[in-house]
Amino acid sequence: MRVSRNALVVAVVGTTAVAGLAGCGKEDGNGAKVASVAAKPSVTASPTPADPFAGMTADAIAEKAVGVTKAAKTVKVAGAGVSDGVHMSLSVTVTRVGDCSGSVHVKNGTARVLKADPRAYYMQGDEKFYRAMAKEDGTSKEEADALVELLKGRWVKMPTEAPAKSGKRHGKSSGDDMGQFCVLSELVSGMDDDKGDRTGMTKGADTVVAGVPAVTLIKKKSDGSAVTMYVAKRGPAHLLKVAETGGDEPGTVTFSDYDKPVRIMAPPADQVMDLEKLGMKPDGGSGSGSEETGGLKV
Repeated sequence: MRVSRNALVVAVVGTTAVAGLAGCGKEDGNGAKVASVAAKPSVTASPTPADPFAGMTADAIAEKAVGVTKAAKTVKVAGAGVSDGVHMSLSVTVTRVGDCSGSVHVKNGTARVLKADPRAYYMQGDEKFYRAMAKEDGTSKEEADALVELLKGRWVKMPTEAPAKSGKRHGKSSGDDMGQFCVLSELVSGMDDDKGDRTGMTKGADTVVAGVPAVTLIKKKSDGSAVTMYVAKRGPAHLLKVAETGGDEPGTVTFSDYDKPVRIMAPPADQVMDLEKLGMKPDGGSGSGSEETGGLKV
């Protein structure tokens, strides 16, 4: 049976389009243990603080917010939107060093994603997720049944690109595709790659996002859509929310739990299905037993 490895991760990688809007002890249920933080005692209300963005243009505030957000140690990113006509959502805790733990929901299925190893990513989908991916890849029902049975309750290990001894890197792997999903700087890098969505912005009315006072920045596009950024006015100038309305791919991404200590651990070895041990090369090619490339043979 052949199911493209791309089909196993296409939904996960696709959710970066949702998170990409940002570019235009307690168990969290996904393997990440987030340290509890004691609530600070309430204090007597003080006079309204001075505006931290006084004298700054909307574009300058956006520039600062992107830089401050990328510099965070950890953050929880949650979003929902449309990409290529497909509705999807995600909730993932990411770190500056590239670890992550969370889940994505697409095509009525859910997949958990995790990275706690510099050389590998892990994904665990439910039956609906795998069946949807198999269908998209043109896999027969019999083959899909076998795939579901093979991967039931297991994590799929996808190796990342490893540097060669010469210092050059080998071909790109599916794990590397997921890299943009698990690294905080990659999730917001679109704003630095294409600053068009955050230039020519205007300030809207101040508001409150998840209890945090925020300045509203709005960019209206020529196609009638608009990107709205909400930047914290209290504490570091983090992004709190980015939303795109109108257009073909509306969606919203929120950022929370900045710099909270997290401990993300790899799944137990006996719960892991290693693609390399199934004859898959790290670059997405097949082993010597297969003439096809990019395939998972069972």
